[in-house]
Amino acid sequence: MNLLGSLLRYSSLPLSLINPEAEELELSFVNPAFEKATGYRAEDVLDRPCPLFDGPAVKQSAISELKIARDRCKRISRTLWNYDASGRPFECLTYIDPITVTPGNIVLLGCHFMLSPELSSSPPLTHTEDEGVADRVSTHGPTGRESERAAELHHLENQKDELLDYARKALLRCLEMRRNTLYSRIDLYFNRHRGNLLGADSADIDAAAMMRDPLLGPRENQA
Repeated sequence: MNLLGSLLRYSSLPLSLINPEAEELELSFVNPAFEKATGYRAEDVLDRPCPLFDGPAVKQSAISELKIARDRCKRISRTLWNYDASGRPFECLTYIDPITVTPGNIVLLGCHFMLSPELSSSPPLTHTEDEGVADRVSTHGPTGRESERAAELHHLENQKDELLDYARKALLRCLEMRRNTLYSRIDLYFNRHRGNLLGADSADIDAAAMMRDPLLGPRENQA
């Protein structure tokens, strides 16, 4: 998890980790790029209903779909209207993607892209508009700009997929290195133990020493 945490923390993409056990859509981690893009500080959004998913312009049907995907650990993307921390309206493209950190340990990565306001089909929203506004907001660009919006969405998705691909390959390589190191230490133990049985000098790594080894001993789940 330390490797994944470093990748997310230093990424230029606005990223989060979704809490899979919360009743509402809550975040358990956001990186500095998320804070810069939205204006929300980490302490304002972690372990509580996230403001990005809670507002008068947010379609509740989209929120329900995000929750279902979260609960099923399924990939999903939705475009939502909301406000940043300063009250400025923006259109946010949100992705949720599952990442396997270790076998049986899956985290949900959130990517939150602020879309170009000049390609928006909706006028700026205000805090006084009621929830009915959400039903009148289109997620498509105006006539003649659909191709520009499609190109923007394609570019952002490519950025997100490149990060996911890199993260998954790095985690896989980390698991392979840990497994190879584990096998090497087990071989070392049995080779030394066999030498002792044949009358060599006592340099045996006993069972207690094996249990103290961070790789051979029991490890807590750090997810």
